Amino acid sequence: MKIMKQSKSEQDWQAESDAMTMATYQEILGDRQRMNRAIKVAKAKASELSKRANAMQSVAKSRTSGRKK
Repeated sequence: MKIMKQSKSEQDWQAESDAMTMATYQEILGDRQRMNRAIKVAKAKASELSKRANAMQSVAKSRTSGRKK
């Protein structure tokens, strides 16, 4: 969902950035060792984020323990 319309220069910058990202992706796909290292790191990061999300869910479900007057 895009809230604000991008200016021409922002669109140009984004297109250039996207092209570089896509080129890097192609380079990674062509290097099996590099791809496997990236997958290993992605799995570890996903695990860390899942643990953090579970902790946040636990906090969100907990009741506040303020003083009663």
